[in-house]
Amino acid sequence: MNWIKKTLFLLIGAGFALGVAIAALEAVFGDWFKHDKWLVTQQLNLIRNQKILFTTDNLQGVETPTALYTRDMFGLRGSCLNPKEIDIVTIGGSTTDQRYIGDGQTWQDILQQELRAETNQPICVSNAGIDGHSTFGHLAAFNHWFPLLPGFKPRLYVLYIGINDAMIRLTPMPGRDTSTAPPPEPSGIKEKIKQNSAIYQLLLFADQQRQAAAIKPAYAGHKKFPPRDSDYNATGKTAGVDSLIEQNTRLFSERLSLLLDKIQAAGGQAVCVTQPHLFVAERHGKLVGTGPGTFQFDGKTYNGFDYAASIASLNRAMQTLCPARNGYYLDMASKEFAIEDFYDGMHNTPRGAARLGRYLFEEFKRQGMIPPLLKKNAG
Repeated sequence: MNWIKKTLFLLIGAGFALGVAIAALEAVFGDWFKHDKWLVTQQLNLIRNQKILFTTDNLQGVETPTALYTRDMFGLRGSCLNPKEIDIVTIGGSTTDQRYIGDGQTWQDILQQELRAETNQPICVSNAGIDGHSTFGHLAAFNHWFPLLPGFKPRLYVLYIGINDAMIRLTPMPGRDTSTAPPPEPSGIKEKIKQNSAIYQLLLFADQQRQAAAIKPAYAGHKKFPPRDSDYNATGKTAGVDSLIEQNTRLFSERLSLLLDKIQAAGGQAVCVTQPHLFVAERHGKLVGTGPGTFQFDGKTYNGFDYAASIASLNRAMQTLCPARNGYYLDMASKEFAIEDFYDGMHNTPRGAARLGRYLFEEFKRQGMIPPLLKKNAG
């Protein structure tokens, strides 16, 4: 019986030690005794207070072996020291976030440099792009993230959007962007644990990442090289894709309208920007598209022509809605880019980011968008 007692005491001791450890973790990292206003942003794929050195030597067209990626205490990229200094905020997914473009080399950095050189004013451009976000995530950012930024009142909201929505995103993607609904108030022990437990939030985040990894459609994932000649083997759109595009565009337009409402309510103006890509190209005098597998939706694969038609439809929605709501429309998709400007089908190399930043600056000048920024800085 002695060994039974010893085993029982060991189990009790181990259980007690585990309980103490869990209690200590919850006390330090949980939200039981304090209200962590940033807790809700954990579901937005938001990175805060981190410097990450990404390896980039395996990406075609990227000359440096690493890229230093910094996000400040507010979850923003860029040199703006305080949210109240931000004149222009950029919103979008991975092509806005640019996690493989180092600090100081993003298209936001180039746009800021050009604006400062032109005006001799400390115009500040901030990067609020989040990898994987679609318009679902952008709306969630307005609801749950931006209200946490003290003094945040940009003059211009650059919406570099559509790259993920074009892959037929009809619902929010787990672990990437969330719905617009606010989190429920805790009622009962189960809901209190969900909202306050650090361990629960960690397990939830891990499960969301697992779901995101398992769901391949509707996410502009990063690749190592641009499409090659052999990849362009599609000659037309996939049967049935037009009805999907129509449905997707209608829902995208509804979410874009909500975004424009929020921007106007905040006293800003929207700048809707189209995005270039390499999924359709001219080869030997003929227009061809990347083959099936360009993106997937609901268990079916779609090609480059499908993607081009989808994002073109979203661009037309932006072209209609944004100017009608006192905003601007900048067509970067029609600008000249080279294959060396991309490390895959849609993400820019540093060279491409610099080109995009300069194109944006030229459009800012052409459309008279700079004088209002000077008025804000003068005030």
